[in-house]
Amino acid sequence: MLTTTILAQDAEFETFAEHYKQASGNETSIEYFKRISMVRAFSDQKGEMIGGYTLNSRLPIRYFADIPASVDQPYFMTQGDDVVEAGGLWINSEVNNFYRGIIYLWSLLDIIKSKKRFIIGGAKHPKVAKLQSIVFPNKLYEGPIPTADYVCIFYAKRGYIPVQVLLIINKYWLIDPCKNVIRSIKSLYGKNGFGNS
Repeated sequence: MLTTTILAQDAEFETFAEHYKQASGNETSIEYFKRISMVRAFSDQKGEMIGGYTLNSRLPIRYFADIPASVDQPYFMTQGDDVVEAGGLWINSEVNNFYRGIIYLWSLLDIIKSKKRFIIGGAKHPKVAKLQSIVFPNKLYEGPIPTADYVCIFYAKRGYIPVQVLLIINKYWLIDPCKNVIRSIKSLYGKNGFGNS
């Protein structure tokens, strides 16, 4: 069973930042967490933090600063007050697919509540970017930035959220669980399906 809360205390932000750094390698200041719209954390039955994310609809939008000026910028970048920035996502590796899906779906609910027309997200690791590309249809920028060798920034319109919901349900509640069952069967009966003889 998961519980969730919106963080507000420095000590909570510090714990969140430590987990996020372990998961992503990225450092985030407490001041950033205080400035943005929301830091949501999820905890297990023991009350230990197992995942979370940040949302920001207050200017400045951090991902905008990462996009080189030479890149063609869509019009919504000049209207930052109509953008919600999704970031800081981390989930402990022990969390199962069902609860991973819950965390992702909860983030979409918070994005809907923001009432912004555009969602922007990014990743500083190609593997994470590949995962994000499943639910974000548009790539805004991919390449180096002054503070990192690689970043990939995506965006979607608000109307794409129902599709994102279906993609998350499909991945975390259907495809990944089926893959896990198949892996378990293969390991139990051997690769050829007839067991070890």
